[in-house]
Amino acid sequence: MDPHFDWIAVGSGASGLASALWAAHRGLKAIVIEKAPVVGGATAYSYGGLWAPNNMLQRAAGIDDSDEHGLEYLRFLSGGFGEEEKMRMYVKEAAATIEAFAQLGVSFRMIEGLPDHYFPGAPGSLGLGRTLEVVPLPKKALPDSAPALLESPYMPGGVSWSDAIKWGGLGNRYSWAPENLEHAASVYAAGQGLVAWLLLKCIEKGVTLLTQSPATRLLLEDGRIAGVEVREGDRAQQIKGDCGIFLGTGGYECNPEFVRAYQSFPNSAPHHPPTQKGDGLVLAGELGAFIRNIPTSLSSMVGYWIPRPGDEPEFRSAGIQELAYPHSIVVNSEGKRFGNEAFFQEFVVKLREFDVVKKHRYANIPFFLLFDSQFRERYPFANIPPERPLPAWIQRAESLADLARQLSIDAQQLQQTVAKFNDNASAGLDPEFGRGQSLWIRKVGDTKHPINPNLGPLSKAPFYGVELTPTESSSAGLYTDIHGRVMHLRGHAIANLYAGGTVRIRTEYGAGYQAGLTLLGGMTFGRMAVEHALRG
Repeated sequence: MDPHFDWIAVGSGASGLASALWAAHRGLKAIVIEKAPVVGGATAYSYGGLWAPNNMLQRAAGIDDSDEHGLEYLRFLSGGFGEEEKMRMYVKEAAATIEAFAQLGVSFRMIEGLPDHYFPGAPGSLGLGRTLEVVPLPKKALPDSAPALLESPYMPGGVSWSDAIKWGGLGNRYSWAPENLEHAASVYAAGQGLVAWLLLKCIEKGVTLLTQSPATRLLLEDGRIAGVEVREGDRAQQIKGDCGIFLGTGGYECNPEFVRAYQSFPNSAPHHPPTQKGDGLVLAGELGAFIRNIPTSLSSMVGYWIPRPGDEPEFRSAGIQELAYPHSIVVNSEGKRFGNEAFFQEFVVKLREFDVVKKHRYANIPFFLLFDSQFRERYPFANIPPERPLPAWIQRAESLADLARQLSIDAQQLQQTVAKFNDNASAGLDPEFGRGQSLWIRKVGDTKHPINPNLGPLSKAPFYGVELTPTESSSAGLYTDIHGRVMHLRGHAIANLYAGGTVRIRTEYGAGYQAGLTLLGGMTFGRMAVEHALRG
């Protein structure tokens, strides 16, 4: 392989692939470097949403939207942690990025029935058309020579977000029509579908793809980043990039030291691919890059550990799956509910409440997910379908009191909590925390449930329970300007170095979170970085 390129993208998620594809489209010789044997990174794990206000698909459908309303919504989301210049840039360029990649042949569509979430009542929000996804891509469209794609543990293979909504929600997955699942097995969809489309177009444009080649350091020559050193097996190789080096290496969720340094929960568990080690922060940080943190991040979720005999335990996020299904609740060790289980952003904030005097620790940790046999008759748990028995690591009992004793929960208070919860849940109500009221949350629950897509009483034995753990997305990242240039601690741009995706700090939406901002933000910064590099 010729080690000289115009554009080097490190990381094969949406931001890295998009930057390489756009570079190739603009006439640059491009390469994507990936340390794993498969491509896709955290993008392939995702639901694949892309958030673009005032986009071309809305206009084609006659949906009224505007940049001004999109900007108003972003300001609300940011919680004061956003930067006006970057918010304005995102609103202007996100829709342009969708149009640009559509012109390259990537096929997009609106996700039907999905409003702005998780705040459909916020200023500037819109009920339809801003959240997009790729049209599923037939697997046979990728050539046999293409590298394999990372598979998601969260989204059933080949199932798009639109499909899941149309078929009754993720809670209904084991009642989905067999013919639908048969078709899904033949396509790439959701986050994996986005990766597949970008990969296909990269291949068509002649982009070089290098897998199993971790980047070990950036090459600094004459005050600018001139390339990347990678490790291929036992040897190191230097790859030069004349126009630009783009870091799309993802976050650091699987690096315990970085988690303790930057996150709210020192023992936060990862719900991302194991490759997310903070490589980009190390590569750029040792050259003086400014690493900035947003201390209030609302992209956190919760989940649980799955024991695996003879192997490391596996973590599974439950934020918009088990916690959103009826016949379940979450309580702390005192047996009390403390938030809307189905709305992870509101819920996780309650986990950050610190009891200074009595406990001198987080007030609601430890905390537990409890569910009954009605839940088991309808829904999967830990990807185990309803017809299969649950393993022994999941606690179970014939009474709530016995389950409480097994999990070290206050049994008397738990019974009172569940009795109150059941009275309201039987009517599809949660006056205390509003669970089951949000249109978005109802979409990801069980839309075929006779009471409420997110609510149902816990009344049928046996009862089950597991301890939960917070899981966070990276809240710190490389600080860049609006062109994606990585900034030095002393305030100047590091020449020839760009970043996008979760390796950079997302001040275009600050503290808040809206599905589709991260992926489309990465693609947008990937495209803009190339354009800036071409301008010299």
